[in-house]
Amino acid sequence: MDKKITDLNINRQDLFNQKNLISQKNNKFEYPIFSSIELNIHGSCNRRCAFCPRVDEELYPNLDEYLDINFFKKMLGELKQNNYTGRMGFSGFCEPLLHKDIVEIVGLYKETFPENRLEIVTNGDYLDFDKAKNLFDNGLYNIRVSLYTNPKNEKKFLDIRKKLNLSEERFFVRHRNLGKKNDFGLVLNNRAGSVDYSRIGQGQKIKELPLKQGCNYPMFKLFIDYNGDCLLCSNDWAKKKVIGNAKKQNVYDIWHSELVNRARKMLLNNNRSFSPCDKCDVDGLLNGNDFKKSWEKYFFEKKN
Repeated sequence: MDKKITDLNINRQDLFNQKNLISQKNNKFEYPIFSSIELNIHGSCNRRCAFCPRVDEELYPNLDEYLDINFFKKMLGELKQNNYTGRMGFSGFCEPLLHKDIVEIVGLYKETFPENRLEIVTNGDYLDFDKAKNLFDNGLYNIRVSLYTNPKNEKKFLDIRKKLNLSEERFFVRHRNLGKKNDFGLVLNNRAGSVDYSRIGQGQKIKELPLKQGCNYPMFKLFIDYNGDCLLCSNDWAKKKVIGNAKKQNVYDIWHSELVNRARKMLLNNNRSFSPCDKCDVDGLLNGNDFKKSWEKYFFEKKN
């Protein structure tokens, strides 16, 4: 029997969004600030999964490029100056544990934001007990291991979790090896048009685009690539909509730029007729509805 795939991270993210939005009432901004920063900290991944755009090596070659620590410190300074209370995640388009200074980066974040959450999504291929211990000792809050290999390998990670005396909330193993009949264990999407469903035997999932609905990702999440480029959405694997560069600009200025606000207004009006949203089949309304309401109030109800 096929397994029904549910993503536990959806409710988890939404609960965090709700709490974080409440905490923002004391900040200096009239508009909502991102509750989540997703960082793509490296230019490579060691895997080529069928459902991932990286399966095409010509379009997504592995690049020996990575997040610079001085750039990371610049961002932390801007976030600290504005009392950032959200979370940060190392995920994106790469395998984060390929970054040679990953432990130091985790430590820098924890030193700057001792109360904030830092999370990592990894395929686990480079994760052993010593690496995990170093990461958690230096301030990592949560790691989510996406298991692409034989299910028997789950035991390795469960043993690490037990030895570190961590809860499932802080060390979670997600099965991504369930085959195409079970959507590979994912809430499958086309990564803003970068995944060819037909090529992976999922042609029945092709939808008429653009979707006639909005999307909340740009309402609560800021995505930053290792070179500083900020994208409108973390699903934009083709990097079609660069909204600024955090090496050259303040992240808060990028977040509230005219370019991004124009896109938000269109999405709030259920209009996806612009790139990259016109090629994207992500639901986009599963998270962030509280942020959506806050942006609606800011744009459409504020006094001029």
